[in-house]
Formats: sequence, structure tokens, C-alpha cells
Amino acid sequence: MKHLLLIIVAVVCIAVVAGCADNSRLRDDIDRAGRLADTRPDSAIALLDSLSPAINQADKATRMRYDLMLIKSRDKAYIEHRNDSMIAPVVEYFTGHSDPDLTPLALYYAGRVYSDLGDAPRALDYFQQAVNAIGDDTIKRYGLYKVCHSQIAELFMHQHLFNYALNSAIKAVDLSSPETLHWDYEMIACIYYEIGTIDSSLTYYKRAYDSALKNNPAGISRVKQQMASFFYHCGEYSKADSILSTLMTNYPADLKNQVYSTKASNTIKIEEYEAAFPYLKWLADSGNIYGQTYGNGELANYYSYIAEKYDAAEKYDSAAMHLRSYIKLQDSINKITQIEAVEKVKGMYDYSIREKDNKILRTENRLRRELNVALAFILAAVVFIGWILFRDSNRKRMVLRYKNIALKSILDDTRKSTKEYQQEMQDKVDSLTKQLDVIDSVKATATELAIKKSEILLSDSILTVEERAQQYIRLLEKPVISYLKNGLTKGESLNTTKALVELEKCVNDIYPEFKHKLISICGVNITEYNVSLLLKSGFSPSEISKLLSKSNETISSIRRRLMKKVFNQKNASPKLWDEFISSL
Repeated sequence: MKHLLLIIVAVVCIAVVAGCADNSRLRDDIDRAGRLADTRPDSAIALLDSLSPAINQADKATRMRYDLMLIKSRDKAYIEHRNDSMIAPVVEYFTGHSDPDLTPLALYYAGRVYSDLGDAPRALDYFQQAVNAIGDDTIKRYGLYKVCHSQIAELFMHQHLFNYALNSAIKAVDLSSPETLHWDYEMIACIYYEIGTIDSSLTYYKRAYDSALKNNPAGISRVKQQMASFFYHCGEYSKADSILSTLMTNYPADLKNQVYSTKASNTIKIEEYEAAFPYLKWLADSGNIYGQTYGNGELANYYSYIAEKYDAAEKYDSAAMHLRSYIKLQDSINKITQIEAVEKVKGMYDYSIREKDNKILRTENRLRRELNVALAFILAAVVFIGWILFRDSNRKRMVLRYKNIALKSILDDTRKSTKEYQQEMQDKVDSLTKQLDVIDSVKATATELAIKKSEILLSDSILTVEERAQQYIRLLEKPVISYLKNGLTKGESLNTTKALVELEKCVNDIYPEFKHKLISICGVNITEYNVSLLLKSGFSPSEISKLLSKSNETISSIRRRLMKKVFNQKNASPKLWDEFISSL
């Protein structure tokens, strides 16, 4: 039996060591993929995909590292982020398990995700958190520090907050490497153009060109395209055409849309319509949605111009065809713009909700601190009273000692008369009595102060059972309760949002302190508040799941999470939360 126990312990130890070794090797492979993402993101994604079967068996730290490097690789490969389902747990993990390398990186890519989702306030918040997480270690992590400020500058620029954008862009330049310096100069030039400082804008475009020429020749064509667009918008069409002429034979494929758009616009401005035709034709057929819109619109003008100039009526058909395409594409762009506007408003709303929740949390923390101070005061008062009682006991022992000393003095000193002895003893007793009276007064004052403080802290209004029953009956008589109950019974379609607003008014009328107490006890989001509101109104969890269009498991999870948040009970029953809500 003893040998069998040793064998089992050995096997377990070997398994643990092997698991640690496997996790260590897996983390090394994940880190290698993260480094590879900086130069070859497609290869990094392929490497991470090959590791995915082993990730399911890895510990949480390894899984979070894997998800972070996968997000990084996809971002480097210009794969747009569609949701925050992957980055949210990563940020939560690395902010709870602070890592000097991975925590700032997770916060940065959270900013990148929300930037793609159009939530500029949240993206800015995460970029700033990443900068704060880097702290004083900017020299070691200057690359991440720099790109954070670049992203902040770009977001501010898109929000038309150009002064803030300029400040962040200048910080990015101070930390930029020679290979990427031309990008930062371009951004500063663009910001100066937007605020109307044309001379400064031109100066930074020239710096961008010189930097690209010296350190990154691959970026020269992009700088030229930006300069050509700058001169075009400034009305200097000859300079724009001169730059475009040097660019037309050598530029990256991803710049073709911008180059052709700028070339066509510039050629039309100098009234060389026929020279603009091939560029407009390519844009209308092969450009992105904005290029197609511009190309079809200008081709409609071009064919109308040809029809009028050469009296070619058949060209009007071509003009009409391109005009219809232009109108259709413009409608699509308008829809995209509306969606972006809605997302922006939603992002601002979500941000305001988070700020409101943070304010509530700050209020709760302040109240908690005040409560701690009050409790500390009570504790100090109790200690003080105990000390007074202890000193009072010592004083009594001292009085007894003095009496004994006085008695001994009488016996030893027979020369003193009885009258003198009595007077001396009376003086001592009077003195000690005065001291005891002072002690009793201090003790009474301290006790009274502690009792009053306790009454202030513990005072609360308590309703009888009959009063609570009357309140509940008044609530059940409300029309909105009947509306929701009947709708659930008959399976009718309900306007739940409007009903919840009306229900909240009814509950606040009958239980004026319900919402205030709930928010004071724990910061709740809108879903948690609606669940608690419906519980207070007498709806069962299954009815709540139907009204809020959520599963029974979700409703149970919300109640259990609230129990844990308020009472710190990990395995508490959701029913305990129902009973707690009934008591408010």
C-alpha cells in the first residue's frame, strides 16, 4: 500500500512538471508568433492557427497570451476588427494580472479594436491607459508609447479636435524611429492644413519627403501622393500635376485609387477632360466605393460635355447611365455615413454610461470611507472609555493605598494630635474625591458621545408587515402590471421598453427609496437594474427572461453575480438576491 501511494504521487508530479513544460514551450511559440507579426503578420497568423489545438488544453495565462498575439497579428495584417468579444477578456485578465510587457500591449490593442468599431471615446480611453501603464519605462517601450500617441492624434483629428491631435502628433514625432518618421510628419502636415496654417503644412510635407527619401524609399510614393493632393486643394494645379507625373509610373497598388482620383481631379481642373477619361474609367470600374462614385459622377459630366460640344446625342445615354450609377453609389455612401454616425453616437452614449457608473462607484467609495471613519471613531471612543474605566480602577487602588499610608503615618507619628491627623486625612480624601469626580464626568461624556454616534449610524426606518403588504397590493393594482402579466399569459407582442419606464415610475412612487438604496449598495448596469426592478414588481425569473428576451440561465447568472458583488458570496443562490430585493 505504501509503495502504491508513492507511485501515485510520482505520477502526479511527473504530470504536473510535464504540463508546466508544455505550457512553457507553447508560450515560447506564441511569443515567437508575436515577434513575427511585426514583419510578417500572415505567417504569424498561420503559426498561431497551427497552435490552436493545443491552446484548448493550456492554462488561462497561456490562452490569454495566445488571444492577444492573434489580435495583434490580425491588426498588423489590416484585418478589420468586427467585435470586442476576444479583446474584452484579454484586457480584463492582463489588467488584473499586471505584466510590464503585456498589460500596455493589451490596452493598446483594445484601443485599436474600438477604433475599428467606431467607438472613439472608448478607444481614446484605452490608448491613454496604455500610455499610463507604460509609465516611466518609455525608453524600453518607446515604440508602443509612440504608436499610442499616433493613434490618439489620428482619433482626435477624425473628431476635428485638431489642437489635441497636434499635441499628440508632436509627442509621436519625438519618439519616432527614422523608418516611420515620414508618417508622423505627414499627419502633422495634414493637421496644419485643417487648421488653415498652409505654410507649416507645406514645411512638414517637405520634411516627410526628405525623411522618406533618406530612411524609407518605399514611402516616397505615398508622400508624393499626399503632396499632390495638398497642392490640388490649395489650387496650385500645375504643381500637383508635376508631382503626379513623377508618380504615375511607380506607386504601390494600394495607392492606385488615391493617385487616380487626384490625377483625374487635377486634370479636370485644368480642363483637360479627355486626358482625365482613362483615370475616370478605371475609377468607375475598379475603384473603391468612393472612387466609383467620383468616377461615375465625373464621367456623367464628361459625356454631357462631349454631347454638347460635338452635338452627339447618343452620348446622353452614356451620361444618364453613369448618372444612375453615381446616384446609386451615393446612396450607399450615405447609408455608410449614417451607420458611422449612429455608431459614433452609440459610442458616446456607452461612454457616458460608463462615466455615470464610475461616478456611482466613486460615490460608493466615498460613502464607504466615511463609514470606515465613523467606525474608527466609535472604536476609538470604546477604547477611550475602556482606558478611563481602567484608570478609574487604578485610582481606587491608589485611594486605598493612600488610606493605608495615612493609617501607618498615624501609628508611627504619635506626636501629631488627633485633630491634626483628622484634618490631614480629610484633605487627602477631598482631593482624591475631586479627582474621581473629574474621571466620572469624562467617562460619562465619552459614553454619551459614543451612544449618540451609534444611533446616528444605525438609525433607519422600519415598516411593519402590514405596511409592506399594503405597498405590494398598491403595486399589483397598477395597469402596467396587468399589461405585462396579460401579455405574457396570452403570448402577445409587448412594448417592453415603454412598459419598463412606466413600471419604474410606479415602483418609485410606492417604494421611493428602492432605486437609491439599490444604487448605493452596488453599482448596477441597465440590465441588472431592469432584472431587480421586475423582481421587486413580483415577476418570476422565467417571466423576466421572456420580458427582457434573455435566457433563464442569463437571468440566474445576473442574480448570482449581484449576490457575489454585494455580499461576496461566490456560490450564493440567486433566490437570496430575490429575497434581498423584496426587503428593500
